[in-house]
Amino acid sequence: MDAHAFEKLVLSQIPSLREDFEEWKDLLHLQVSEFRSFTQSAIESRSFDVVSQCFEIANSALAEGDDELKNAIYVSYLEHLDFWSDTGNCAAELMPPELKKGRNAILDYDEKLLGRKWPTDDR
Repeated sequence: MDAHAFEKLVLSQIPSLREDFEEWKDLLHLQVSEFRSFTQSAIESRSFDVVSQCFEIANSALAEGDDELKNAIYVSYLEHLDFWSDTGNCAAELMPPELKKGRNAILDYDEKLLGRKWPTDDR
């Protein structure tokens, strides 16, 4: 899956992101960041069906994505999801195992690189 296929997948399931994705046309990390922001809003509003849908999209992107897309999912999505709240803890439980593994991998990398935990590292 490349950036174009990711955009098509996201917009087929979450058409409300169309304007944001068009604003950042050809800027994959910013599009993925908009997708993360949408996911975070769903977490905060306890819209767990939407959260699960987002996690499935991200999981597919991580599993099937080319290197550029995988990097964007790690850096602009998984690294910045905030699960510190009780609602966040509930949402974290919805992550597919491979997506959770990817999040742990990027947070481990950040900790090794920085010598401290990343601000969203709730582990």
